[in-house]
Amino acid sequence: MSVARAGIVLCGGRSSRMGRAKAWLPWFDGRTLIEHVVERIRPAVDEVLVVTSVALDLPALDARVVRDREPERGPLAGLRDGLAATSAAHAFVTATDAPFLTTEYVDGMLSRRAACAPVEEGHVQVLSAVYPGEGAAVAERLLEEGRGRPRDLLEALDYEALDANDPALASAPWKGFNTPDAYLDAVRGEDPDARCRIEFLGRAALASKSPNLEVPVGTLGDVLAQAARACDLDLDLVEGEQVARGHLVSLGGRDLVRDLSLPVGPDERISVLDAQAGG
Repeated sequence: MSVARAGIVLCGGRSSRMGRAKAWLPWFDGRTLIEHVVERIRPAVDEVLVVTSVALDLPALDARVVRDREPERGPLAGLRDGLAATSAAHAFVTATDAPFLTTEYVDGMLSRRAACAPVEEGHVQVLSAVYPGEGAAVAERLLEEGRGRPRDLLEALDYEALDANDPALASAPWKGFNTPDAYLDAVRGEDPDARCRIEFLGRAALASKSPNLEVPVGTLGDVLAQAARACDLDLDLVEGEQVARGHLVSLGGRDLVRDLSLPVGPDERISVLDAQAGG
């Protein structure tokens, strides 16, 4: 069945600077970042596709998941695979870290019915842009020529450059983040009182005056320090820049982590337990 408009989310793997996959970063209302972005796109399109590598698991989404055949070749390869997977005449393409994206912006961009992208201070916002369906074949040719930038594709498609200062483009909905500090700044900008939940299990629970509490969002190191102070915990949870070897920390009920620089987002659950108890 042919569709008129599609939304494509390019969802890479673990961000080296973020320290964890952006798709799984908590946003608000109990949703991950990828769920939030898909929800913003969905009302403006006939179908949503999420392009990701086989190495990354995703939460259940109201979208079709497309596997990036060559993730090592960068975003243009993923963009090619997304365009090839849809019959839409035009597709709006975004990155995962676009929490400020609005349905109105996506709808307005697709209403132009042509390749287009905002340009902000000389930078083409290639992952907040519209690409025609036939761009898949053009992207394949560019990759064969060793040209791997999405901007190369836009230029080959004779795209319309949109002034980012145009009021119709709203307040830079393409803004994202690549580091824990930038992510946490974005979270606090939405809710200065954003908090996460921490629970102590095992010896930590016995030593704590309050085994379950809420503290402001921050890096894992910040969160553990705040929790230890709040419950007067007489245990060493930290060794240098890592979680102490006698403890395990579960982030969001999914991953066991040790890196104290990892960001902890709104409503995220952190569990601290004894390493021996955790197996």
